[in-house]
Amino acid sequence: MNSIGKILVVEDSKTMNNIIANKLKDLGFSVQSAFSLKEADKYLDKNRYDLIILDLHLPDGEGSDLIMDIRSITNTKIIILTSVKDEYLRDELFKYGILDYIVKDKNLQYSLEEIIKIIKHIKKKERDKILVIDDSRFVCKQVKRVLEPRNYIVETTSTGKEGLQKLQQGNFSLVVLDMELPDIHGTQLLQTIREDRRFIKLPVLVLSGTADAETVRYILKNGASDYLRKPFIFEEFLLRVDLWVDYYKQSKELDEKTDQLEELNKNLEERIKQETLKNLEKDRLLFAKSRLAEIGQMMSAIAHQWKQPLNSLSALISRTYLKYQLNNNSIDKQTMDFCFENANLQIQDMSETITNFMNFFKPDKEKEIFNLYSNIRRTIKLIKNVLKSSGIELEVDVDRSIYVEGYPNEFGQIILNMINNSKDAFLERNISDRKIKISAKENNNNIKIFIEDTAGGIPESIKTKIFEPYFTTKNSNGTGLGLYICKLIVENYMRGGISVKNTGKGARFEIKLPKIKQKTT
Repeated sequence: MNSIGKILVVEDSKTMNNIIANKLKDLGFSVQSAFSLKEADKYLDKNRYDLIILDLHLPDGEGSDLIMDIRSITNTKIIILTSVKDEYLRDELFKYGILDYIVKDKNLQYSLEEIIKIIKHIKKKERDKILVIDDSRFVCKQVKRVLEPRNYIVETTSTGKEGLQKLQQGNFSLVVLDMELPDIHGTQLLQTIREDRRFIKLPVLVLSGTADAETVRYILKNGASDYLRKPFIFEEFLLRVDLWVDYYKQSKELDEKTDQLEELNKNLEERIKQETLKNLEKDRLLFAKSRLAEIGQMMSAIAHQWKQPLNSLSALISRTYLKYQLNNNSIDKQTMDFCFENANLQIQDMSETITNFMNFFKPDKEKEIFNLYSNIRRTIKLIKNVLKSSGIELEVDVDRSIYVEGYPNEFGQIILNMINNSKDAFLERNISDRKIKISAKENNNNIKIFIEDTAGGIPESIKTKIFEPYFTTKNSNGTGLGLYICKLIVENYMRGGISVKNTGKGARFEIKLPKIKQKTT
């Protein structure tokens, strides 16, 4: 708005003049005030103004006389601000190209807002284009005279064919259409315009000398946006032009924003899909890496599990072979049966160990409701010999009636990981009192599972980092994924939470899971 230039306010009321001038100055305009025709003439002799706000009744003459003088020498834009309600004078002044005729209101703020709105309109950088299709040169000339001062670009044509050509080539915000054209009737031209998808929403203001209700209804039903009877009142014409141009621009902006939102939503959906796939792939890779680390622990556990049956097999074979030698290289059926049955039992035990480990490390594909106690006992069974050889006492205090929903094998890995972490801490710190307790309690809303040890606890400096990926305190012996995977399974796949705090003797992990509505038996 600073680029508008100079404004002259011609108003004999000093109070009103000062209010208008000060408001415009606050908005960044260069403003001068005149309180009479004589004073206004002096300013006009020395200066060129882009806009004059003019009162019609001044102490030394009529403002309308000043309009005639201004219009004869310059294209300065004029806004009338007056208390005179003369309809004939009003329309005549619009013919001279005034921007607006504002009747002074008791609420001066309203008049000020009208002035500011007009100034903003005439100084828009992007000028709206209007196409006038009318075979009357007089009408076209008058329309250009009243619209161009208001910052509109007006193109005129006298035939429907030429009008369609211009419409195809230009970017118009409004069509002013006469019904009686030399080559085609206005209703036919209107239908042709509406058949083009580009112009479905383009406003068309129809001018016609006929004003009966049937004709107006027919015109509006055939695609006209509005109707105005000739000869029209210029102010009414201007108001309708401003209304429809603003409506069309807002409609286009709304369509563009809607398209942008749809595109944004489409892109957003695709991005969410891609990010979800990336996160799932990342989770799969982390699970795979974590499982690879667990394989080493599994092999160690299998070795412990097989140690006893292998020793038993070795002793059985040695004893049988010794008896075979003592009996002169012969053996009785009873000895063979005993050897076969016992060897077979040991082999079955070893086979069952392998099967249990294979099933345990196989990912669950579907959620299911499982018994918490049975799941924990099954997990402990896999590493009972490791715990025994490490001198670790494990206590399970879990009600056998508690059921949870999730992935049994994945949950078992959480328990296994917690136990292994405690075992490693016992060995690393050379702690003699080696106890682990797993307990659970159930209330109306959730199930809480506790894994507590006596391994000395977690240093406060790292307690907030232990669930982060790749964070480890085991140097080269750890992947830093164990607790992160535990957190991932609990939070993302079982809708729960996991936390830790130190007790007097060690660390206490808490897993909180939502209580299921129905238990299975």
